[in-house]
Amino acid sequence: MAYHFIAISSYYEGGTRIGWHYASNDHLDKEIIKQFLDESESHLGQIEFGIHRLTTDSCDWKSVVKKDSFFKDVIVHEDKEAFFSLLKNDRDVNVVDIAKFFLSIGSITNLKLQKLIYFAYATYLDITGESLFPEKIIAYKYGPVIEEVYQLYKGYGKEAIEDEDGPRFQLKDVPIPASLAKIALSSSAEGIIRALQITIEKYGKKSASELVDISHVEGGPWDHAYKTGVYNCEITDELIKKYHFKEVL
Repeated sequence: MAYHFIAISSYYEGGTRIGWHYASNDHLDKEIIKQFLDESESHLGQIEFGIHRLTTDSCDWKSVVKKDSFFKDVIVHEDKEAFFSLLKNDRDVNVVDIAKFFLSIGSITNLKLQKLIYFAYATYLDITGESLFPEKIIAYKYGPVIEEVYQLYKGYGKEAIEDEDGPRFQLKDVPIPASLAKIALSSSAEGIIRALQITIEKYGKKSASELVDISHVEGGPWDHAYKTGVYNCEITDELIKKYHFKEVL
C-alpha cells in the first residue's frame, strides 16, 4: 500500500492547478510534511493549500488519478523548490495580466490596448506611489508602449485583438479569465482594481486616436521622454509622477 500527501494551489499563469506530491510505501513522515509547510510559509507567506491524503496501490501519481478523477488536471511536482518558485512568480501581477483584463472586457486594437495599460499604470502609481507591473514603458512615436504586449499581439496589426483562448477558471457556473482571478487574489488587489475601474471610466470609451492625443499632451510624461529617432526612451515612474497631471481628463 502507498500513502500520498498532496498540497494543491491554483496556478493562474497556466489557468490550472499545481500540486506538491509526497508519497511513501511505508508511512507519511510528519517531519517531511511539517518541513514543507514551514518552507512554504517562508517562501510565500500565508497561502492556503488544498490538502489531501489518500492511499493507493502505488507511489506513482497515475495511481492517484486512477483512484480519483478530481486530480486529473493537477500538474504535480515532487521538487519543493520548483513548486514554490512557480507559486511565487505567479503571485506577482505582470503587464500581460493587465492586458488580458482589458481584453476580457472586449476586443480592442493593440494601439488602444497600449494606451489603456499605460493610463492604468499611471493611475495606480498616482494612487499608491508603487509600480503596477515591472515591465518598462517606452516612448514610441504614437505614445507609451510596453514592448512585451506589443510583441505578443503585433500579428493583429491594426485589427482588433481577439483573445478568447486565454486560460479561464470556473467560479461556480461562470468562467472567469485567469488574469482577473490572479488580480483579485493578489496582495495589491484593492489598489489595482480601483485603478482599472478609474481607467475604464475615464478612457474606456475613447478611440485609440483620442487616447494618443491625450498621451501626447504638451508637457506630459511622453513629451518629456520621447526623442525622435531614439529607441528605448523609457517613461520612468519619476516622469509619470511629475507630469501625469497634464494627461488627466
